Parts: sequence; C-alpha cells; structure tokens
Amino acid sequence: MNICGLNFFEQAKGERVQNQLLEIGNIFNSNKSNDFVIFKEANKNDLNKYDFFILCGDAKITFNRTLIEKYLNIKLTKKPRLIRDVTYLRIIPKIRNLDVNVFPRFTWNSILPGKQNFPYDKSYNRWLEIKNKYNLHIKDYRKLGDKILFFLQIPTDASLNELNFNNDGYLNFMIRTIKNIFKYSDRTIVLRSHPLNKNNDVIANFLLNQFRETNKVFLSNNDDLKDDLKDTRCVISYNSSATVEALFDGIRVINLSKMQPCFSAAFNTLSAIENPTELNRDDFLQKIAFLHWESEELKSLEIKKYLCNLLEKSIPKESDVQVL
Repeated sequence: MNICGLNFFEQAKGERVQNQLLEIGNIFNSNKSNDFVIFKEANKNDLNKYDFFILCGDAKITFNRTLIEKYLNIKLTKKPRLIRDVTYLRIIPKIRNLDVNVFPRFTWNSILPGKQNFPYDKSYNRWLEIKNKYNLHIKDYRKLGDKILFFLQIPTDASLNELNFNNDGYLNFMIRTIKNIFKYSDRTIVLRSHPLNKNNDVIANFLLNQFRETNKVFLSNNDDLKDDLKDTRCVISYNSSATVEALFDGIRVINLSKMQPCFSAAFNTLSAIENPTELNRDDFLQKIAFLHWESEELKSLEIKKYLCNLLEKSIPKESDVQVL
C-alpha cells in the first residue's frame, strides 16, 4: 500500500510530529509491501495516489484557515485517515514518569474511538497483560452519592470538533445540558475544570453566572480528582478522557457523545442520572487496552508486525469515510 504521513507543523511541534510519524512509518514498513512517505505539504494532484493518510492529532477550531483547509483537503479525498493521539490510560505515564506522548493510540477517521474504528484483537487479552504489568486495580462500583460531577473539557480541543464545526459550540452544549439535567434531577451539580484550564476557565465562570439563581451549580476547587469523586452519584461529560479514571474508581459515567472512550460502560442519556445501574466494564477494559501502545514496545519487530496487521485489517472502506 502507498501510505502518506502528513506533518503540517514547524518548530518544536513539527519536530515532535515528525518523530511520531517516523515511528508509525516503522510499523507499516514492517510489511515489505508498504511504501511510506512523509510530506510537509499535500499537493491536491498527488493525493489520489495514496491508499490512506496518517495524521498526528486532528484539526482544531483555533487553527488558522490555511491549516484547517489542509485538513479539509485530506478529508475531501474520502480516503481513510489514521489519527494518532495519546493513551486514555493516563495513570501509566504517571507510573512510568514519562511524557504521555510516548504512549500513542490510533483511530480511523476521528480522533475519538467508535465501535470499530481502531485496531482490536478479541483473541488477545491485552488488558490483562497491561493490568498485571502495572498492577492496576478496578474498584467495585461505589454506593451512589448525592452530587452530580460534570467534567469540563478544553473548549477548543479536537475531541469537541463535532460540537465546534458541525453544531453551535461547546458553551451552548453546556448550557443546554445543564438545563436538561434539571429536568431529571434537582441535585447539586459540581463543575470540574480541565487541569489545563483550571486557572482561567471562562466556560465554568460563565456557567456559574448563568445558573447562579438555581443555587445548584458550583465549581470545584479540588486539584485531586479523587477528592471530587467522593459522594458522587455519577459523572457527566461530552467525551472526557477523565471518565475513564472515574470508571476505574467505581463511579458511574454518562458520556453524551456517541464517540467516547468508555464504550458500553457509559450511559449515553441524562435519563440515567437518578438510577444509574452498574454497567458491565469488561468490554470497555478489553477495548481501552487497544487504545494504549508504548513507544518502547514498538521497537520490537514482532510487535510492529502484529500492530501493522491489526491496523491494516481495521482500515475502513472508502464508502465509510465521512467528511466533516
């Protein structure tokens, strides 16, 4: 296959993306029939010669028009796009004391996982291997608490592209969602800012003012997630990666995006708030393990060949590729 990696960036980010693409190229080059190249610019006339493209991250609403058009031109080819991002198992980089960027995940045509858009092998219990390697523990579901915890996300993040490019944005989603929560429950809602936004969370401050008269919406000051999970009935988000940590800690999760990392272990509707059942987490654990790879293990030729085979088997048909 003819494979094209694209690096649209310069300076430090451009260097990091280049190294990530070279690592991916080594995976695909473990199959001698593949031909992998990296381009800084994508000539429209040359794009059709490639079977699929590889990108590190996806477009964001904050990108300038020229950069967004580069991403759009790739989507307009209706060829599959393999998107590299980072692991959802954020506890492992902390255990290893390593940068999260050396723990990649891979998904097709979206930065988010869906039902079948990532490399997966049900015959290999990768979760058990990771669990034993890092001594990970999945807590039993807790007794239902009183408050609702809402995970806020970075409003311009690529994980929110469906809201930002195809709908009316993250802020309007948050306003609607909180209003809808009150249709199902009169419980206290605690907003938890994304750690990178904690000191200047414009969205959170707007929401506090918007719902001040309800005396039901508050902003957490806790740094440690475990402190916020105490006395929580359920966690709500659009598709926050922090919901994975909540599930590990025995908290019930409602993710309102259809593309989200908790798979069938999360509810997808606010009607579950008052009586969230204990959803089975086995399928979630098996799948989340295949959204975690390690640069260290990818040095092995055997693992490169294995992952290359999985990736090739998971390539979506061109008819399944949608353009935002």
